[in-house]
Amino acid sequence: MGSYAQMVVDNEIAASVARLRRSFSTEPDALAIDIIAAAMNGTHNFMGQKHTVRYLRGGEVLITELAERRPWEIWEREGQEGMSERAQAKALHLLTTHEVPPLSLEQERELDIILEAAKKELESG
Repeated sequence: MGSYAQMVVDNEIAASVARLRRSFSTEPDALAIDIIAAAMNGTHNFMGQKHTVRYLRGGEVLITELAERRPWEIWEREGQEGMSERAQAKALHLLTTHEVPPLSLEQERELDIILEAAKKELESG
């Protein structure tokens, strides 16, 4: 049995695992100790740092779509939507808006070859 919403959740879990498998850099530039210290002693605004933006754009941090990131009070005030509701909404959005491009002629031919080979295998087996 399956669920489109569960597939959406599974996709996000797989992306998180893939990100973790890449590991994290411990190079001095990646650790950014001086930049962290400067931000903490100043504006406390890490997003105002070019270093932060560069590492975020480089994929250092995975920004998930289904997990709640807002403060508790805002989440409560705006209806307490959970991960399952967000996954269901995303699944419905994908089902209603996603368009699959047609196969190329080369892909169609390759698929025909695969299907013919499978048919022969079944008949001989």
